[in-house]
Amino acid sequence: MENRAKGHILVIEDDRNSRLLIVDFLSAHGWRITEAEDGLTALSLARQEKFDIIVLDLRLPGQNGLVVARQLRQTEETAQVPIIVTSAFVDKANKMKAYQAGANFFLGKPVDLQELLLIVQNAHGARRES
Repeated sequence: MENRAKGHILVIEDDRNSRLLIVDFLSAHGWRITEAEDGLTALSLARQEKFDIIVLDLRLPGQNGLVVARQLRQTEETAQVPIIVTSAFVDKANKMKAYQAGANFFLGKPVDLQELLLIVQNAHGARRES
């Protein structure tokens, strides 16, 4: 029997160690992952491939995560894709900016991988039901 991925996730994170931690964990739980180190690469990938969920760091080289989130929301292919923002800066103002830019969920860093997995599963399930 063929192993099928649960869904396709775009992980946008410039810190290699953080990115690999998330990628390895979600891959081990059956998700297909595409990685991007910066916003421009992520936006290009989002136009080329279909994603079920996007995990987006706010602090990125070039375009920051807020700009990327806004652009993802304005792009037909990704306008409805759930965005999970991650950031080491968890103050209320930062969270509000993320939500205003189009984030559906906000996780502080270091990312609790079990919490991330639950959010991914819930977001994916809710999207499939709509």
